[in-house]
Amino acid sequence: MQDTVKIENIEELRKSLLQFIHNELLPFEKDHEIDAEKEIPMEQIKWVRKRSKELGFYGISLPKEAGGQAISLKGLCVLKEELAKSGAALWGHVLGEIGGPLRIGQMLKIFTPEQITKYVWPVINADQGCCFALSEPDAGSDAHAIQTTAVRDGNDYILEGKKHFISAAPYADWAIVMAKEIMETGGERVTAFIVEKQSQGRSGFEVGNIQIPISGEWSTAELIFRQCRVPASNILGQRGKGLLLGLSRINENRASWGATYLGVAQRLLELSIHHAKERVQFGRPIGEFQVIQHMLSEMATEIYAARCMLYDVIEKIDNGEEVRGASSMVKVFSSEVACRVADKAVQIFGGQGLMKGHPVEKMYRDVRMFRILTGTTEVQKNTIAKELLKK
Repeated sequence: MQDTVKIENIEELRKSLLQFIHNELLPFEKDHEIDAEKEIPMEQIKWVRKRSKELGFYGISLPKEAGGQAISLKGLCVLKEELAKSGAALWGHVLGEIGGPLRIGQMLKIFTPEQITKYVWPVINADQGCCFALSEPDAGSDAHAIQTTAVRDGNDYILEGKKHFISAAPYADWAIVMAKEIMETGGERVTAFIVEKQSQGRSGFEVGNIQIPISGEWSTAELIFRQCRVPASNILGQRGKGLLLGLSRINENRASWGATYLGVAQRLLELSIHHAKERVQFGRPIGEFQVIQHMLSEMATEIYAARCMLYDVIEKIDNGEEVRGASSMVKVFSSEVACRVADKAVQIFGGQGLMKGHPVEKMYRDVRMFRILTGTTEVQKNTIAKELLKK
């Protein structure tokens, strides 16, 4: 088991992160007029990657031999909560979650030494970005339905197909691509390939349409493979075991996303509390009205319950316990809590909360995505039920 940061140091890391957020990150975004709902120039993405690397936040959960601090999952979630709560447009790049080392941290043992040198270290060092490409127009929750094919051609494979809704695709220099390998015997198997971005004189994937979701952010896109030649040495892991790469990190991924959801929910609550104290109607602050007090109480209670659930499961993961059903519970509950908190926040802000550009209106759109991303609520409930019935 890898070393983890001592509990007493997590608070110090949190304080250091808050200093960076408020003294550097948010002022940088203000100076450069960065808007989460507009295209963010690559040089600004590179700035936050490099600066976070200098400060030790980028890839902080990686083993020490891989340039990280081997921070526990609990510590990582504490930091993710603070980043999500900050409202920073670049928050997902600080720890390396969007296209950075957190995308591949759980798969380090699967890369060959040559692949680590060529692909992994440039990501760890904040020189390159990557993405994980599984979803397709006809393959979402049903991952086995992928249609992107890989056909052997001498020492290479030829990939054909299209991926969509790929997070961090606009910032990626290479991608881990799930493809249906067509075997010479006539069978099929899902194999993972490392595929570079197309450039002059180099075959690779093309970035297709930027797919802007309800949140308005420009961080998701299509990947297109047209006679894309990939060397056999770029197979990641074992042939036919591609889908296991995603499953190997699924419990930790689902649970840790709960920290992001709670960070957003906490920000909504804090904004609502401030508004309830400042907004005056009928001669007194609206926070003195019982109906507002009840909404705030319900918001805080649900966030508290979700946070207790999150860190209970995170502690079990850190201790090596099986949490397949419990991690899905965290995903379901925390995402739905965020939605209910956002709905109440809009109600408390009234007309202001409906206006385009208001932070509450933006977060209201953000949280609606949470019940679909990283596995829909319905898929999570299937997982929970299967675990219950197994017992």
